[in-house]
This record gives sequence, C-alpha cells and structure tokens, in this order.
Amino acid sequence: PEALVEGSIKFAATSGGIFIDMAIHDIDLMRWFLEDEPTEVYALGATFKHPEFQAVGDDETAVATYKFKNGGIGVIHVGRTAPHGYHVETEIIGTEGSIRISPVPEKNLAMLYNSNGVVTECVEGFPERFAAAYLAEMQEFIDCICENRKPGVTVYDGTKSTAIGFGTTEAWKSGKVVEL
Repeated sequence: PEALVEGSIKFAATSGGIFIDMAIHDIDLMRWFLEDEPTEVYALGATFKHPEFQAVGDDETAVATYKFKNGGIGVIHVGRTAPHGYHVETEIIGTEGSIRISPVPEKNLAMLYNSNGVVTECVEGFPERFAAAYLAEMQEFIDCICENRKPGVTVYDGTKSTAIGFGTTEAWKSGKVVEL
C-alpha cells in the first residue's frame, strides 16, 4: 500500500529487485497454469512518484512478458505501491473463456455508500490477504510429516522460478529480450 511506501523504499536498497520481490509467486503461477516453462522474457520498469527507488537501482512499477515453449504468453505487472491498499490479482485468458481471480482485494463483503460513492475496503497487506493460504500451507506441511509423504511443490519448482526471476531482472536491467 502507498501508506507503507517508506518501508518499501528502505527495503529496495538491499532487496532482490522488483521482480524477485514482487513477482516470484506470479512466475510460479504462470508455470503451474500453463504447465510449461518460459523460454524468453522481456521486461520494463518505471518510476513516477518515488525517485528513491531509482536511486537504489530499482523501480516503482514494472512489467514482463514471457514466451512459453508451448506458445503460451504470460504477462506480469508489479508495483511497489497502490493508493487503495494491497492489491493482487490474476487473469487467465483462454480460447474458450477467461477467469479473473480477486480483481478487488476485498477486506470483507461490506460496501460503503457515502460521499465518496460506493466503496469497498481493501485488505491492508499480504498477511491479511493470504491468512487462509498460510494456514493451508502449514496444514499441508504437518500432513506431509504425519503421512510421511513429500509435498507436491518441489525444490525444483522454487529454484526454477527463482532462475526465471533472475532472468527477468536481467531483461529489466538490460532492456533486451533474455533467453531463459
């Protein structure tokens, strides 16, 4: 959220860069949804309001486009600030239809009607937004131990997505298409 931008600015100086910080899970999701691996990436970034990001070699907002082996295309748009709160969404566009997941990161199901119009409160941060997911993740960990089984997500998934994240960072910094 824009209200917490000072923390993002402080973190940016020692972080992995906007794509490692903000897009690693999106890279995981693209690979999972497309059941494939990207072969190349092109990325751009920009800063409009907080030059402190560029002062440490980072950006406020960035976009990356991926080409996949099977012909699929993935696009990630990330930003370090959102004036309305914490915002994460996914859109999948297919040949038979589309699905949009969490277009408004609603805090609850209440809508406020006041002098600002019709307002839906947004979640304030990722702990609030993903509380149920974190519980499910911990339960899966416990279940794997109790049932003596390995989780569906492997070390390969984490290392592959991280390598793609570093390739995306290279494309962003170089302004060139990078083969993955």
